[in-house]
Amino acid sequence: MAPKNPLAVSVRTARPGEAVPPLPDADLTHARTTDPDGSFVARDAEGRVVGTASAAVREDTLLLLALDVGAAHRGKGAGRALLAAARAYGAARGARALEVLAPDEPSALAFFLGAGLSLRALVLGMEAGAAPLGPRAPARGGPLALVGPGAPLSGWIAALDRETRGFARPRDWGRMAADGHVVALKRGGRPVALGAWHEEASGTATALGPIAAKTPEAAADLLPLLAARSSGKRLSLALPTEARTLLLAAGALGFRAVSTRALLADRRHGDLRRYAGGGGRFF
Repeated sequence: MAPKNPLAVSVRTARPGEAVPPLPDADLTHARTTDPDGSFVARDAEGRVVGTASAAVREDTLLLLALDVGAAHRGKGAGRALLAAARAYGAARGARALEVLAPDEPSALAFFLGAGLSLRALVLGMEAGAAPLGPRAPARGGPLALVGPGAPLSGWIAALDRETRGFARPRDWGRMAADGHVVALKRGGRPVALGAWHEEASGTATALGPIAAKTPEAAADLLPLLAARSSGKRLSLALPTEARTLLLAAGALGFRAVSTRALLADRRHGDLRRYAGGGGRFF
């Protein structure tokens, strides 16, 4: 359906230093910096900014990190023009799928569903106090192994992430490994789960994840071990509702849902039963 009273909109790649709203998460900001040409600005006929968008490519998937159109200009085609620019950017870099984590808000969901995406998963943002955490069963498989920055991030780490999530993010794992915040749970000498955590700048909270695992049970075994490494007073985590084993493990640790978002995609891939995001995000 054509937008009512369409705007005369021009969309172009954001120039270095041009005002693009900051992303609310350090890892999303990092994703933007690794794909500087994935930020776009929409302007009306008078040159006024009416909307912005940011996207990043990870192997065969385009992640739409942000898309925002001013309230006075919504429903007039600016959002669709920004989305089309992001899709063209992804296609030029080999992306064959699009994913976006959208707020659980009717107009946002209607926009993306109307653009051809479908619901991939309902994602719960969860929080818990770091002390005391709920009862912890001993994790199976022995101690965690720290994954250093010299690890072959395009090898087993990327392969495990691709198997779980549907695409690999070696650059993002590398950033967390450089901070000393990536560990592997091994059984029989082989890694069965990989997890990371991020301390917020304030030092009072820790975002757990991502977690990628061979099985849901391995992901659940890793979760309390990650929580135990936190020095913050509050923990955050993002879980898909289909990850029942992980949800039960999070509940035993005292996590409670505080927000809901929808992960939408134009192609289903990956197994989110074995995956957890970090800090209320999923990218």
